[in-house]
Amino acid sequence: MSIIYTSCTLGTMFMLLPLEQVDGSPVPTLVFKDQPTAFHAFLIFIMLSFTGALSALLIQHRPRIERFCWVYAMASMLSALAILLYATALCGFRYPPHLAEQKN
Repeated sequence: MSIIYTSCTLGTMFMLLPLEQVDGSPVPTLVFKDQPTAFHAFLIFIMLSFTGALSALLIQHRPRIERFCWVYAMASMLSALAILLYATALCGFRYPPHLAEQKN
């Protein structure tokens, strides 16, 4: 159940952030600036984790299928979080533009 809440919260949160158009698709400027592919992969893994968790909740009388869906949801959520951490690390290593424009 927590995977469903987490995936819904992350998906909604990133759609409420300020967006810019990159190649015709909206990309959040806060974390995924200049990384539209990473943002789209993040959204796909969030949707896959939601689907796996919901399937695990709906299929309760078949333990093997339920376990597979749960593992699928966990792997997708971990992949989404890894992409988020990767994008955050890249965003953190970029220096602020006002420091680059300073004259000595």
